[in-house]
Amino acid sequence: MYPTLYEFGSLGFHSWGLMVMLGFIAAFFFVSRRVPRVGIDPDVMVGLYLSTVVGGLVGSRLLHFTMAEPETFFSNPAVFFDMGQGGFAFYGGVIGGTACGVVYALVKKLPPWKIADIAAPSIMIGLSLGRIGCFLAGCCHGQACPTPQSAVLLTLPGGSIVTTDGFPFIALNFVQGVGVGAIHGVPVYPTQLWESLSGFVMFLFLSKMWRDWRRFDGQVLASMLVFYAGLRSTIEEFRGDTIRGTDYFGLFSTSQVVSIGMVCLAVVIVLWKARGGLSPEAPFVPPPEDED
Repeated sequence: MYPTLYEFGSLGFHSWGLMVMLGFIAAFFFVSRRVPRVGIDPDVMVGLYLSTVVGGLVGSRLLHFTMAEPETFFSNPAVFFDMGQGGFAFYGGVIGGTACGVVYALVKKLPPWKIADIAAPSIMIGLSLGRIGCFLAGCCHGQACPTPQSAVLLTLPGGSIVTTDGFPFIALNFVQGVGVGAIHGVPVYPTQLWESLSGFVMFLFLSKMWRDWRRFDGQVLASMLVFYAGLRSTIEEFRGDTIRGTDYFGLFSTSQVVSIGMVCLAVVIVLWKARGGLSPEAPFVPPPEDED
């Protein structure tokens, strides 16, 4: 829709990268606001933020190539560093970022389950903003709608937002040349916008759960895994881009297979942590400043 904001010769400042960056910033903002309530100095979280950014980007890139383009990757691993090829998989970012964050927390003797529960809603606000980047880039779109376009609501470079005569009522229409593997010239399901809105709703719900409804450490994380797995598996049924992975058993996309794993992980977390309840929490109190 609007993939490049500015161009500097052969280089460009892309809307997807901007929205992903804003997603990270928003996620870290809410984590920093909440960790003092469980006794963590927000200043010690800076290293965790850096490690999760690196782990998230590496993980998202690896999952994309190993699941969606394995032949390309294993025949030429250097393609990993070519930003003009391939893409990023959200699930890979969650896995890679979480793994690096857990390692950092353990090394620094921070409570990983407390941090995981705080981070879970923030992951969803990052998703919400990141999918706006997908919308602007013209990627991660849906299949062609079975209902015809009836009117144009908004025209953007590379396409338009249109109404349809039936479900989904609001759709996207791309012109030739926009989006990786995009469908052109017909209305498609606005799966990026669905996921963005759903991510924001889950952020609000999980934030409320963290503040008022927690009964054991890991509850918010497990809930996020189940909710997002259900959302993503449903949206995958409407996706129409051609680079999101192989069909497994003729039934499941890559993300649906990972979603099954995420639900299983959530069940393990509940069985493991539910009986333990919440470990003690005390608000962080900054040390008094030295007086001259």
